[in-house]
Amino acid sequence: MVHTQRNVASAETVDRNWKGLYFASGSLLVLIAVLSFVAAYGARILYASGYPSDPASYLQLVSQHQRLASVTWSLWIVMDFLGIAPTVAIYLVLRRYNRTLALLGSLLSMFYTIYDVCVTELNSLTLVSLSHGYVSATNDALRASFVAAATYGYYALPIQTVLSFAIGPLGYILWCVPMARSFFGRWLAIFGVIVNVIGLLGSAAPVVPSSYFLGLCQFLCVRLIAVWFIIVGVQLYRHGRRLPATVENTAVMS
Repeated sequence: MVHTQRNVASAETVDRNWKGLYFASGSLLVLIAVLSFVAAYGARILYASGYPSDPASYLQLVSQHQRLASVTWSLWIVMDFLGIAPTVAIYLVLRRYNRTLALLGSLLSMFYTIYDVCVTELNSLTLVSLSHGYVSATNDALRASFVAAATYGYYALPIQTVLSFAIGPLGYILWCVPMARSFFGRWLAIFGVIVNVIGLLGSAAPVVPSSYFLGLCQFLCVRLIAVWFIIVGVQLYRHGRRLPATVENTAVMS
């Protein structure tokens, strides 16, 4: 009994120390969700005619929507950085329920952030830059040089997108196990598993473009995970509000 009371008091003290982080992280999750809707809409407009079949076609398409492409891919980078604080906050909350899964989920989430910024989005923005040079080229030989420079990035982008779409949801699924035992609740955890499994399925769409089912999963997952983020963010914010400003030090009598 004494040991349990001490654990509860210790947990309350730790939560109180991170009260500000919970407030900020809850708000950031909601902001990330809103920005993801905007980015998803931008990508939908950019690829309205379908994904280009070769590097030259890709440069031609992006050159016609350079500002849209730049803003869309830059938004994903912004969202990646905004997600760092919530990742730490969710680990702090979930570690008391299952430290191993909370840690693994957070490590995958952090890895997703690093990978998405340094690989997928950097490559996408590089292709935008090359498209500017391509459309500005004054002769065929110069345009051919920009196409050659874009070839690797073009063919690597689908695989990079697969990993970007898959790594995050895999970490979020691991979070859902301890989440079911926390104040987030079982139903939010189940909803998280469902939407993130859809995310894992949708991650395969870039390498199997002929699959309508995988394409539908890719379309839905960004929006459904955004809804999940909003609910998680609100719950995390409320958790911060419920925490007392101070924790009374009471002696535990055996």
